[in-house]
Amino acid sequence: MRWLVQQPAAGSRARPPVALFLVFAALALAGLAAQRLQAGGLSPADVEAFYRGAEGGEPLTAAALWEEVHVGAFVYGFVLFMLAALAAVAPRLEGVRGGLVLAAFAATLADLFAPFAVSARPGLGALRVATTVLASASMWALLVAVAVAQARVGRDARA
Repeated sequence: MRWLVQQPAAGSRARPPVALFLVFAALALAGLAAQRLQAGGLSPADVEAFYRGAEGGEPLTAAALWEEVHVGAFVYGFVLFMLAALAAVAPRLEGVRGGLVLAAFAATLADLFAPFAVSARPGLGALRVATTVLASASMWALLVAVAVAQARVGRDARA
């Protein structure tokens, strides 16, 4: 990874793959956001209705709950791994790298466990909304930080 983003001779060759990684990460996060909107969006009442069953409806089955968590774990895990690897070698992120990665990791982990809490206890729809917003914001912040750092490296290499 370090060769891909830091060697001056490889700089012009590295920019397209890094840009593709970042585009893929953005698309994956956008897809996850669309899935979350379908699962109640940003309304605590709609989130609870999705997980616990709306007005006498059937609650989400254990298999469906685990399937949703699996999707989140795959997307968050893959995107976080990719962005953390790019952030680890981004020369312009020295002061904020650890905080960005740790915040994204903690928020996504909380978001993965929130459906279990909502399913287990009534009144926790707001928890799922909060963890979704925090996880999304932290992942997008990490993505933007890596993209800006890589753009600056590319600009410095051309100068």
